[in-house]
Amino acid sequence: MAAPAPTRVGQCSNSFVQEVSSRFGARVGEFGSENSSLILTNGLGVYLYRKLRMSSAPGWGISNQSESISFGHAVGMYRANDKVKVCLEYIPTDCDYHQRLGDRRGEIYYISNYRNNETAFGHYGRNGCGLA
Repeated sequence: MAAPAPTRVGQCSNSFVQEVSSRFGARVGEFGSENSSLILTNGLGVYLYRKLRMSSAPGWGISNQSESISFGHAVGMYRANDKVKVCLEYIPTDCDYHQRLGDRRGEIYYISNYRNNETAFGHYGRNGCGLA
């Protein structure tokens, strides 16, 4: 059984991969397959990146150097039912209002697969907090 998702920076918990998917459900080679996401049994759904960098403003962010993990690569890294360690790395500081409403967009997680030691960063949502 999966533990609840971490809620404080530096906190980690274990979960399991429920599904590896691509943006818009695309197959390898189709539009959207350049992005992948994980849905975990603890309720998190995150887009996968090789690295997320500190932006010029305080905090982390997605940039053109973030190296999105393609769907084809993600299915080699993660499988349904893989046990993973999920650590909360960053909570946006300019999102207090939205976070009080339960909006987790913008949070960044470090995800490590126990089966093969593959690691990735997961960004909750494609956009920052409060954005469509």
